[in-house]
Amino acid sequence: MRDQQDCSSGPIPAGVWVLNEARSKTLAPKSMTLWIIRNTNEELTWVAVETDSSRVTKVLTWSGRYGGIPQVVIGAGIEARLTCAAKEGIKTEGAFPGIGPFVEMCRLVDGGKRMLCSGKVTTPTGVRTYLEDFDWFGESPHPAASR
Repeated sequence: MRDQQDCSSGPIPAGVWVLNEARSKTLAPKSMTLWIIRNTNEELTWVAVETDSSRVTKVLTWSGRYGGIPQVVIGAGIEARLTCAAKEGIKTEGAFPGIGPFVEMCRLVDGGKRMLCSGKVTTPTGVRTYLEDFDWFGESPHPAASR
C-alpha cells in the first residue's frame, strides 16, 4: 500500500526546471536542467542535461506511464516506474546501478515556482537521502506539452 502522505502534491507542470545547486543535497555534485516535455494523467516524458564535478555532461531521457511497468532512463541505465497518479505529484521507484533501490517524490512548493524531489536510496552500507531543489525556468517550448 502506498503512502498517501507522499502522494499529495498536485500535478507537476510541463516546462523547464533548473537545479538550484546551493539548496540541493545531491548524492554527487552536479548541475542539471530538467525539461518535462509532457506530464498528462497517463504518462510522463522528460529530458535532463547533467554536468558532474568533472565537467562531464550527460543527456538523460525517460518516458513512462503512471502505474506502468518500469522503463529505462536512457543515458543512465536506471530502471524506474511511476507509483502515484499524475494529479498527486511524481513518485518514482527504481534502482541506481551499483548503488541500490530508491524511492523519490517530487512536489511543488512556493506556489509552483519550485519543485522539490526528495529521495532515499538503500545501499549495502545503509540508507542515503538526497534532495534536488529545482527553480521554475519557463514553459515548455514543445507543442506536445499542451496536448
